[in-house]
Amino acid sequence: MPQNSGQMCEARLLAPAKVNLYLRIVGRRSDGYHLVDSLMVPISLFDEVVVRVERCANARDAGVRLSSDSDAAPGGPANLAHRAASLFLTRTGQVATVDIHISKRIPVGSGLGGGSSDGAAVLLALNRLLGRPLGATELARLGGQLGADVPFFVHGLPAHVRGIGEQVSPVTLPALPWLVVCWDHYSLPTKLVYARVALSLTRSAMASNIPPLFSGGRANPELLINDLEGPAAQIHPEVLALKSRLIEEGAIGALMSGSGAAVFGMWLDAESAYGAALRLRQRGLWAESVAVLAASPAAAQ
Repeated sequence: MPQNSGQMCEARLLAPAKVNLYLRIVGRRSDGYHLVDSLMVPISLFDEVVVRVERCANARDAGVRLSSDSDAAPGGPANLAHRAASLFLTRTGQVATVDIHISKRIPVGSGLGGGSSDGAAVLLALNRLLGRPLGATELARLGGQLGADVPFFVHGLPAHVRGIGEQVSPVTLPALPWLVVCWDHYSLPTKLVYARVALSLTRSAMASNIPPLFSGGRANPELLINDLEGPAAQIHPEVLALKSRLIEEGAIGALMSGSGAAVFGMWLDAESAYGAALRLRQRGLWAESVAVLAASPAAAQ
């Protein structure tokens, strides 16, 4: 752990993607932010985030540098990982240089939370490398200044998420399914999707007890609800076609994740999910078979 200038250390974290097994829009604040009620889970699709930090004696030498192997990933302060490092240094008063490199596997613009997960990974890495100046609650609160999904990734557990994303309550799921996540390379503007939400239709809230994911060999309809799916399909109707394709491949239930446009299907076993993902890739789609994780490896370190 570096204590003096010139001493460098490094952390490598696997930053997982997420899906929303359930998402309701239950209101809107006076400032325009929508209130959500969602069940979010980390999945076994990862970016690798490498963070190197070196304390500086002079503030003029401090700063944040970011690189990525993906041309699609934003650079500089437009990237949440870069903003996360700058925010952490400002909040803690640390004087250091931070170098970040991101190896991308989570598709940029798919709605699977890759940017938010990378930002959370940077917060977690810097907190460890610089002596843990922030507790878990404070670190998650800091993440909330970056984006709605960042607090979830800081906690790194399946969770009931409410408010504008800042209320994260970890849950134990009755079952951890296998998923196939599928995407047709179309990026849906999140603000445009939310702008089409009809609040008068979305007033119900999730019960505190999470129902089982499966009932009678089928996905529980109480969970497979996403109030953003209809608005997203108005913009990009292929979202519904992807759902149908997953069902045709054998999914026992399918749903768009978050604000889209990625869609996931549920399987009871890994082999069937793997075969379905392979067939979807042969059709030119991006598809991966993944497990739902009991904990994010980034947050668990």
